[in-house]
Amino acid sequence: MNKEVNMHNLVKPESDGLADSNLARDIGYVPMKDGTRIAYISYHPKTGRHPTVFLYDPYTASASPFSLAKPYLEAGYSFVGANFPATGCSEGVIECWVDGFDHKVGLYGAEVVEWIAKQSWSNGNVGMIGNSSSGTLQIWVAAEQPPHLKAIVASGVEDGYEDCFSLGGMLQLQTAAGWSLGAEFVSQASGAEDRIRAGDTECAVIRGSSRQVIKRSFFDEVRKHPLKDEWWDSAYLARHEVAGKVTVPTMLIAAWQDTYGGAARESARVFTQLLSNVEHKKLVLMNGDHLIGQPGAEAYSLVVDERIKFLDRWVKGVENGVDHQPPVTVYWEVQEPNGDPKKSVAGWITRHEAWPEPAVERRPYYLATDARMSPEVGLGLNESSRAYLYPAGTELYGNNQQFAIQPYSEGVLNYRTDAVISDMTLLGNPEVTLYLSIDSGDDADVQLTLKDVDPEGNILFLQSGLLRASLRAIDETRTYADEVVHSYRTFEKLVPGNIYEIRMSFLAPIAHVVRQGHSLELTVGAPNPIPLRNIGSIPAGAPSINRVYHSKKYASKILLPVVPGAVAQAPAPPYGTLRAQPYRRGTDFVQGGLPIR
Repeated sequence: MNKEVNMHNLVKPESDGLADSNLARDIGYVPMKDGTRIAYISYHPKTGRHPTVFLYDPYTASASPFSLAKPYLEAGYSFVGANFPATGCSEGVIECWVDGFDHKVGLYGAEVVEWIAKQSWSNGNVGMIGNSSSGTLQIWVAAEQPPHLKAIVASGVEDGYEDCFSLGGMLQLQTAAGWSLGAEFVSQASGAEDRIRAGDTECAVIRGSSRQVIKRSFFDEVRKHPLKDEWWDSAYLARHEVAGKVTVPTMLIAAWQDTYGGAARESARVFTQLLSNVEHKKLVLMNGDHLIGQPGAEAYSLVVDERIKFLDRWVKGVENGVDHQPPVTVYWEVQEPNGDPKKSVAGWITRHEAWPEPAVERRPYYLATDARMSPEVGLGLNESSRAYLYPAGTELYGNNQQFAIQPYSEGVLNYRTDAVISDMTLLGNPEVTLYLSIDSGDDADVQLTLKDVDPEGNILFLQSGLLRASLRAIDETRTYADEVVHSYRTFEKLVPGNIYEIRMSFLAPIAHVVRQGHSLELTVGAPNPIPLRNIGSIPAGAPSINRVYHSKKYASKILLPVVPGAVAQAPAPPYGTLRAQPYRRGTDFVQGGLPIR
């Protein structure tokens, strides 16, 4: 069947909050070249031709409510939401339910773009928006280079392997199981139900029929592929065959504390290494979680503003100066007064010509046996070390209630700098080198947390890092100044008693000012299955006494990305106003570890 189905104004617009009589809503199906039909919804003025904003996802895009489309309609756009093949009410036969595992996803998305351009209410210019899956999908669609796609604004961009194994090679239960099963069987099903309730008689026939087939369970497939093998490579967008083919103006938006796949890390990687064919590109970074760019109520208002300005410039053609700004924008200390994202405000904004910022100095701070982090390399014998009980200690940072629970002291090692005598501004991804040994088992998982400590001992979470020690091999071809990239191709098991170099970046870069009188604290411990928003994994190896070494020969350290001379441009935000950055009240410093040397 190749017939387009269009149910014009299926429901009276007023019942959906669409009070303007000049606006129409259509619910229907777009026919692909191979006969597959993609479910869509559109909102558009009844008269005239207008540029269009396109949302494409595996969840509920084809049942997008008027409230989601409203900001774009008010800005002078039409709006289209569509589900990718075999999700929601869309037809299709795909291999696996996730973004890039079937390249029909990009091809069909490109066909929808061209279909939009031919509609009577379209002026032929299309721009894409979306967060997370719908952000990632934009790269696949843009790689197909549909002629009428004029720009993409992608937030929360993810890498499939690093999403499920969280940039450390550890299977993340909440992501791989909780997200994938919930999204596949709950979220996208609810969108289909919305369309059916609205009167879509096609959807009920499509769902569960041979016209909508997902051949294999994503969660089952993930468990079969613990290494980053060819199966994962086939769905990876950060390569020349996908992101390297994008040519349209591209804006990437990400938050430092977004733990889903390390979106800030992935966005910086794509921006820096793979958009060589994009003349007009922007990277927008800030503190926050996975939803700062979500189309809808949870997005920061400042992200919405950035998105509209970029679309206006490259989809509408408005000369608003966006193309004359430096390509990298950093929002510092974005706060949400009373928890309201619509009132989000940044402490200050900086703009940069490149990422990483060329002025950054990567300053070493060495870990010492007395639990200090110091610019001075540790002195002592080769066997100078600290020991902790593995995997007994972990730091929970999913929210304030979790973070208030201090880690079991004998299961972690804490290190702290002296109070800084002047503001120390960090911009980029800290890098940690640990010299580690185990005394039992054949593996160990490392969890790092980096925190700011004020003079009263209040502790603010900044960033975390994860790595399975047996996956410590580094991909030198993709590693660059701001990120240590691991290959995840093979397990190299540990031998008890041997000392191994573990070199790792954090989950994402950060922008943070350690203010005068404050200190930095680094905690080394183990992960745990309790979801930290969306990270939670079962530690590898066996119960063990693990050691971190601190000597001239084995100089464990952290490299801090410091902007020389830069200071805070606003007062420190009150605790509790920074999304995804929990804090705990003042406590005495606990060094942690076992009382043995």
